[in-house]
Amino acid sequence: MNARIIAIVLSCLLVGAGCSGHRYGGAQLTLQDGVYWSSRYQSYLVVDDNIVSRYQFTPTNCWLAPAGLMPSVFSPAANAGQHEWMGAGFQTLVFKRLSDGLPVTFTREPLLPKLCERSVESSAVVAVDTLVDTLHQFHHGISHSALLKWRYQATVLDSQNQSDLASSLGLFELLSELLADSNDEHAYLLSRELERYYRVTNFAVGEAQRELSRRDLLRQLTASDLYSGCEQALWWGLLSTGDYYLGVLRLHRFTPEASYSENGQRCLQRALHSIAEDLQRVAQVKGAAPKLIIDLRYNEGGSLLFASQLAQSLVPKDEPLAIISGHKVNEQRRPDLSRLHQRGKVLVTEVTASAAEHLAHGLRLRGFVLQGQHTRGAFAPTTVRTLPNGWIVGMSMYPPHEVLDGLGNPLPETKGLTPDDTLPVEVLFPRGNKKARQ
Repeated sequence: MNARIIAIVLSCLLVGAGCSGHRYGGAQLTLQDGVYWSSRYQSYLVVDDNIVSRYQFTPTNCWLAPAGLMPSVFSPAANAGQHEWMGAGFQTLVFKRLSDGLPVTFTREPLLPKLCERSVESSAVVAVDTLVDTLHQFHHGISHSALLKWRYQATVLDSQNQSDLASSLGLFELLSELLADSNDEHAYLLSRELERYYRVTNFAVGEAQRELSRRDLLRQLTASDLYSGCEQALWWGLLSTGDYYLGVLRLHRFTPEASYSENGQRCLQRALHSIAEDLQRVAQVKGAAPKLIIDLRYNEGGSLLFASQLAQSLVPKDEPLAIISGHKVNEQRRPDLSRLHQRGKVLVTEVTASAAEHLAHGLRLRGFVLQGQHTRGAFAPTTVRTLPNGWIVGMSMYPPHEVLDGLGNPLPETKGLTPDDTLPVEVLFPRGNKKARQ
């Protein structure tokens, strides 16, 4: 085993693909013309001659949105973003999110509101109002006094006669402050024109140190004798300490063609079979099953289905990984690795978030010990919306009381998981100095 990876581990002690075609259950999927509404997504779908147009709705605005978890225009024969078709009838359209398996139902409405048939206005005030409305729609309220402050600042920006709001740095900073006021750990704002990305979460460890540590880990993993799979998302192998390392760098893009897909789940299953074979060899040589070190330090999440599949393979249990709005997230596939290891520890940090937090919590319920720092506290699945000037905003899609663990208990949204053993920051985010690599 390469000494550099051993040193690190010792020191630590929006286009989807998949099966979204035009057939469902072996039969042709025919869409009925009409207007359909989703209270979950706060969006309308208009079907006309098997072409679907998506309108994003707020009380003050409604328009044909060019971004989000579904494209603005698509058909049943084309992929609907990060969803696959589940079924269609006269009254309903049903999709399944590829990231977590959650169903999304659109129900027939009499008419598309007149609000949706006119062009959306573009001004700083409209951008503020739209963001505030969207936050309210997804359970992240802004107080009336705060709204007055944000609208006043937007009025000042509008008075400066800025012609291109998509390139307005002042508006980007204003909306970033507004998002921070929402207290949603998932919230972010993206402007491709400005090449700016703002995330609400404040990290104790600076961006430079986090990126340096992440890159140094990947470099040392690559130089080690560890195995890797699924586009270098997974790394595994025996360490000279006798512990068995399983690094889960991310829970998405396990295959190059898609962030979330059936192919990704199959890749994970193949990797777990390889890990099972390696663990059997280790047990034969050592005379006992090893303990695991599961590294989630830099894992910001991804697919709850991947997380469930991994947790249930390591230690199968009757209960699901999570229960979201009454829907059980429970992906169970072979192999069963539970007799090939003696549990162990899971390394977590403030970067560990979303599906990775669900995975860490699920492993804790399966007998693993959490070591590191408080995790981010962003358990709720996210949704993505478009602002009138074209910027993308993301936020938690469900209120905290609808996001439960597999036992039906509340999860610490915004607070994060408290580790069983706290580790110092310099151990979790090694700077990659010469001494650490010897």
